[in-house]
Amino acid sequence: MAKADISIKETGGRNFVPVDRWIVNVNSGTLPLIEAGEPAKISTARSSNQHAILCVDADMTIGTDKNFVGVAQGDSTETAAAYGYGDFYQPISDVLWEIKAETASTADTQSEIDSFSGWCFVLDLTAGVFTMGLAGGTAAANAFVVTGGDPNRSSVYFKIRLDATVFGRDAV
Repeated sequence: MAKADISIKETGGRNFVPVDRWIVNVNSGTLPLIEAGEPAKISTARSSNQHAILCVDADMTIGTDKNFVGVAQGDSTETAAAYGYGDFYQPISDVLWEIKAETASTADTQSEIDSFSGWCFVLDLTAGVFTMGLAGGTAAANAFVVTGGDPNRSSVYFKIRLDATVFGRDAV
């Protein structure tokens, strides 16, 4: 995957975004499992062994996908033989995030970005990079609300719907 796919645009009036530490499972593949700026969710339903795992393509749909943990502050520390930890920015609904559009040409003018504003989308994971899946359409249960963007960077700003997170109603 790639570092810094998602970044903080605004902290919602705070001096910093709070961070929670989650266990990251043993990883026999490429280390680290979760890199700084990548999104994570819980690994299982509300039971035992809840670890943070990397989100996948077309995540997050409220009520369908496991709950969103947050965006990694730094690289996770697991090894091939032992659990590690990851520190994740809390998915607070008033923090503004930035991510590249899935296809640069869909967000390279302000009018294009404005047409997505207020709509809910899911993440896209293509070629190891997380982007916002603007071409995939919008749905009421999608977790990420586009609120603006930067046409010079072909990026969009978004907020995370609380119901998609470990702190939301879907987590009960």
